[in-house]
Amino acid sequence: MTKKKIVEFEEGWADELDITPDELLDLMRGITQLVETGEIFEEAIPVDELDDDEREEIYNRLNKPKNTRH
Repeated sequence: MTKKKIVEFEEGWADELDITPDELLDLMRGITQLVETGEIFEEAIPVDELDDDEREEIYNRLNKPKNTRH
């Protein structure tokens, strides 16, 4: 039996995106589909294979305090 993959989007994750509600739904559907098919893992690039600037940007975004006031 295959375990169903579940995608949960944290509240506010897309607050900084300048897209319409329809575009947001399309993005969420696309991400969910990539996870369900496993393609997201097949196409992923390990962080240590990125150049220093890209790696630093990712680490900075991950360490940025979350705005939990909505």
